[in-house]
Amino acid sequence: MNFAGRKPPVSSHASVHINVMETLVYEEIDKQLRFYPRNLRTYLNLTEVATYALNRLSPLYASSQKGIEEQRRVAGRQYKAEITSAVRRAIAAVERDPLRSSTPIVSEMEVKYQEAANTLNEIQQILQSYQLLDYDNQVLTWDNCPQLLRKALTKLTKAQNLPVQVPQSQPSRPVSDSANYPLPPPPPLRTSNMNTQEIDPKATLW
Repeated sequence: MNFAGRKPPVSSHASVHINVMETLVYEEIDKQLRFYPRNLRTYLNLTEVATYALNRLSPLYASSQKGIEEQRRVAGRQYKAEITSAVRRAIAAVERDPLRSSTPIVSEMEVKYQEAANTLNEIQQILQSYQLLDYDNQVLTWDNCPQLLRKALTKLTKAQNLPVQVPQSQPSRPVSDSANYPLPPPPPLRTSNMNTQEIDPKATLW
């Protein structure tokens, strides 16, 4: 059967599966590093130690709490010695070059988390710049973000409904006063016999 491109079945209940062996390996790493100097524990890359050990152990997957407990019992009966040996060899391998440079793999969840944190920071900066927070040093979180955004929108709405102050117009001059101001002379009528050079442009309103 060709399973390429086939999507996993969709269930109404959200569920995940985990490799119980990963938990057991990290527990064994923590147990063994207690006997190492503190400065060495600081420089050891625990992710590389765990990866080295997991590549030499069989996975133990589970999709329920009962399955996790069962896999732990299986590991205690069958893989306890193997886990101890794999972790000991992993620590020795990484200990030989604890400061070697490598490009870590960033999980998609970590990327999404960082994007969300950046977005939240941008929202806070916008609200601060427009003085829409309750106080200057108020910290915006995803818990209080909806409430603070509602308050900010309410403030903006009230500000837009303020009465607009229209500057008072200058009083118009009464018609009776127009007699005191002589009207400009009308422009000369252009005729077919009139030469355009004879017209003084300064005396016209063209």
